[in-house]
Amino acid sequence: MRKTILLLTISLFFCCVYAQKERNQWYFGMLAGMQFDGNNYSSLGDNTIERRIAFGIIEGPDNIICANDQDGNLMFYSDGRIFKNRLHQNMLNSPTDEYAFWESQAAIARDPGNPNRYYVFITIQDGLKKRLSYTLVDMSLDNGLGGLVPNKTHILMANDVGQHMVTARHANGKDVWLICLRNRVYHSFLITENGISTSPITSTEGVDFFDGNAGNYGVMEISPNNELIAAGFPLLRKLFLLKFDDLTGKLDLIYEEEEIDETIDSGPFTGIEFSSNSKVLYTTYFNSGIQQYDISDLENIPPRYDVTTENATYPYLKRGPDGTIFSNQRGESFIGAINNPNSLGEDCNYRVNVLGLSGDNLLDLPTFLSPKYPEGISFANICEGETTEFNYETSLVGATYNWDLGDGTIAEGSNILHTYADYGTYIVSVEVYDDRGNLAYSDSDEITIYASPTIASPNDIYECSQDVTLILNNYDTDILNGLDSSVFRVGYYFSESDALLSSNEIIDFTPDIGSTFIWVRVENLINSTCYTIDSFKIVTPEFIEIDMPDIQYICNKKPIDLNAPDGFISYEWSTGETTQSISIDTPGLYILSVIKDFGDFTCESTKNITVKEGDVGLPVIGEINVIDWSSEQNSIEVIMESQGVYEYSIDGINYQPSNIFGNLPLDDYRVYVRDANCLQVTESETLFLLYYDKFFTPNGDGVNDLWKVINSARDEDIEIEIYDRYGKLLHTMLFYDRGWDGNYNGTPMPTSDYWFKVVRSNGNTHFGHFTLKR
Repeated sequence: MRKTILLLTISLFFCCVYAQKERNQWYFGMLAGMQFDGNNYSSLGDNTIERRIAFGIIEGPDNIICANDQDGNLMFYSDGRIFKNRLHQNMLNSPTDEYAFWESQAAIARDPGNPNRYYVFITIQDGLKKRLSYTLVDMSLDNGLGGLVPNKTHILMANDVGQHMVTARHANGKDVWLICLRNRVYHSFLITENGISTSPITSTEGVDFFDGNAGNYGVMEISPNNELIAAGFPLLRKLFLLKFDDLTGKLDLIYEEEEIDETIDSGPFTGIEFSSNSKVLYTTYFNSGIQQYDISDLENIPPRYDVTTENATYPYLKRGPDGTIFSNQRGESFIGAINNPNSLGEDCNYRVNVLGLSGDNLLDLPTFLSPKYPEGISFANICEGETTEFNYETSLVGATYNWDLGDGTIAEGSNILHTYADYGTYIVSVEVYDDRGNLAYSDSDEITIYASPTIASPNDIYECSQDVTLILNNYDTDILNGLDSSVFRVGYYFSESDALLSSNEIIDFTPDIGSTFIWVRVENLINSTCYTIDSFKIVTPEFIEIDMPDIQYICNKKPIDLNAPDGFISYEWSTGETTQSISIDTPGLYILSVIKDFGDFTCESTKNITVKEGDVGLPVIGEINVIDWSSEQNSIEVIMESQGVYEYSIDGINYQPSNIFGNLPLDDYRVYVRDANCLQVTESETLFLLYYDKFFTPNGDGVNDLWKVINSARDEDIEIEIYDRYGKLLHTMLFYDRGWDGNYNGTPMPTSDYWFKVVRSNGNTHFGHFTLKR
């Protein structure tokens, strides 16, 4: 909680409190510009970025990026494609080959890891896609005139983004959030000294899936105190006010206004700006003038006040370094101003024309760097063990700054460094005295120093199980090594850069032969920028095979032994036993862990063994179907009385899972069936296959003189009947008969085809024919 006491006159207040010089020089519109010299604004005529106008829309983003340093000196300005240095010349490696999407917002942020570098963010149009990209500017290039870093122009960050874009300070005072909308979801990308995280924080507030493409259009702005974001959606005719958590990047909707006046044009909602004290919000609708919202009490926001009442277009609003909020008006070459934006109602003192400009088509106003040192007490570095930097901004000359840092430490100076001995919350206060010794300001604020983790280097993991997925969070306890899991969390990554950026976290890992580095990041649960990283290896020299059946059975309620193979220095079962073999009498899952010695290290492998209850009793054969009457192509099919897992054999030695035996030669067979789980065997009676001669020659030469059914003698109840081609019964045979000699009542039958009928003892009947040759 901050408390500021003003002890000087109002005139001194304006010269001292508003010191945001990053907004001193402005370039916008068609070759327009202005500057603030600490007292007055004046027009600039040196803007050299030419921009086209089509259908009332200006080419490129909705705002030119103006990068001024903390002393107000111009470094560069850009429309996202063309970058101009302070001499208004093209910077090194400018222009690029990409254009910003028309009417999209642009943004700029310092690189927390390099004071000479700046990120410039724009949305580019790529076919039907709108892509968020960044370009990196390095002011140390080209002898201090700056340039674009090679291979760092328009680096893709996200697809399908909308027009909304804004930057905000992280609570630690050094990092930066980039907030944009993607598919109607707020995305907060954290920018740190390590780069830009590719895993943004997301918030779904206000807009949703059913708003469709209308949720992609509009603008948003961050309040000076870094606590609120206002977002306008013209096609939805809505204004949202959201609470912004600068520690986590999350947004929460606290206020929504929906425009219901049908006389208001539904065109772009083009302007949003906060007053310098963050208690008043100003907006512009397409042609409905300027509106004011009193947001001093966020739980009770009264109806808006119309600052202007005439039907006029004010495309943009932007706050100046002295707190004045400027507006432009379509078709005019001058700029207007809300002179007292902290005041409500008409006391805000809006003036339509405060400065004539040399440019025209004033359809936009610029975007700026966030102040390096925000108004009042500011601080950077809030992790345990870090050196915290405190700053208090005024423009008093010869002032004295007396600090109380809340831990008993007293310090003097506008900018001081201090390291707290322990984490916790401290009340920091400062008193500012002018050069005559008079107390000018008194300010206080809370600072929270967050616990930082310290871990020992993790041990490598040796894993030799094939197709085993390691759940990495199972190693959290070992990584934390006594650290409080309610204060710190552990994340796992494949690369050091991912760990530094907290991007692309992995949950599990399936090892392969070789070594894989796993990077671990331990971070504070509340403030993720308080972290440490380290790495370990997951090593798999080989896949250890534990040669045991995956499924085993308890048969007839008798215990079985689970026998592990030799070759390991350690055995451990899920039962707690550490012997090579264990006796089991209960079905269930049993897990065996073994350790193999590789000399310099040992490696573990595991195997899951499922024990089931086997079938009770012998298998029961329900039916055997024999398909014979062939010399070499006979078959036997076994039908079991009940379902189960069986194996089949016709010799009692070689078993197969199929219940059909094919391509059998003419012979006697016996079928064996065993339970595949418990190996209990049952067998059938002997099966004999029948066959017959296709022809015979009863000429008395001793060769093929008789026609017979081969193997019929094995079936004592068999009946065989022979017919001529007209169906006349010629001969009947039983199992003991040698065969038919080709005679009927002692008379030789002529050469011809004859038919037969065989009725077997099981009732099966077979018909066929053969040839008698004389």
